[in-house]
Formats: sequence, C-alpha cells, structure tokens
Amino acid sequence: MLARFGLIGTAFLVVGGLVVMILAGWALGTVVWLLRRRAPAGPGILPGEVPPGAAPAGNPAPADAGGFAGFTWRTADEPGAQPKRPAT
Repeated sequence: MLARFGLIGTAFLVVGGLVVMILAGWALGTVVWLLRRRAPAGPGILPGEVPPGAAPAGNPAPADAGGFAGFTWRTADEPGAQPKRPAT
C-alpha cells in the first residue's frame, strides 16, 4: 500500500479510516439513544435509591440473593475462617 499511495497517501487512508470508524460509532450511539428515548418510561431507579431486593451500600448481600452474592476470592472473608499466618 505504501508503494502504491506513498507515505502521505497511506497516512491519509489510515486517518480517513479512523474518522469513518469514529463517525460510525457516533451514528450507532445516536440510533441507540433515539430508540431508547422512544421506549416507554419504566419504573426507573433514581440515584441514591436501593432497588428492591438489593442490599444497601456497605452491607453484604443477603445469603439468599443467588448468583454471586457473598462471593469472595479470599478465604479470610468467609464466616468463621481463621486468617493464615505466614510460615516462619
């Protein structure tokens, strides 16, 4: 491509491709915004509100919440787990 269009031509092709991708992203975002705007307003959650069935911020999720409620990578976070002491 460089041999056919030269350095400046190749640079213009690359920049042109980036501009086309940016415009396509804006167009897609506009379409999604318009479609979501047409949908009837549902029972939205206002900022600061807690959805029904969710735990308030700072509190652990209830055990019966399902999914990954209460999941942790650390065994020290499990109820009744003793912290591991480093080997001496």
